[in-house]
Amino acid sequence: MLARVRFHFSLFALLLPLLFLAACSFTVPLPDLNGANPAPDLTLPTPAGEMLSLSDLRGQVVFVNFWGTYCPPCVDEMPDLQATQNVLAGEPFLILGVNVEESPETVIAWTSEHGITFPQVISDDGTINPTLNLRVMPTTWFIDANGILRGRMEGQMDAKTAEKIARILLDSRY
Repeated sequence: MLARVRFHFSLFALLLPLLFLAACSFTVPLPDLNGANPAPDLTLPTPAGEMLSLSDLRGQVVFVNFWGTYCPPCVDEMPDLQATQNVLAGEPFLILGVNVEESPETVIAWTSEHGITFPQVISDDGTINPTLNLRVMPTTWFIDANGILRGRMEGQMDAKTAEKIARILLDSRY
């Protein structure tokens, strides 16, 4: 009986690390990128007060990331988005941050302090969330070079997933 218990314990001890490795190898599933509707043409101010329209960015793949400094997953995601922007420098690709309900001064200070260099626009009047039905923050839209909203991801995204989605859209023939 004691030998049987030792055998089962030994087997469990051997399998536990394998189960752990298998669990760690799972990745976040990619979102469906087969959307076919034009992206809403958002026009919002940059922190400097200039107006920027999403349609001005046509011709490149754009990730529109809705975020706020008050949102821990948003803050955690920012270095991964910046890393993706850096890796794809020189490609027709851009990440556009849409800060929801914070002042331009807050956005300028936070992005400067954290080394976030991709463009930001501000929606500090509380209208964007109800208009776009943002259920979760962060939310990221994936827009192809023709301005078509191909998909979205609700929740935090890592650099590996962001780069994979960007490359799919950059390499596609939409």
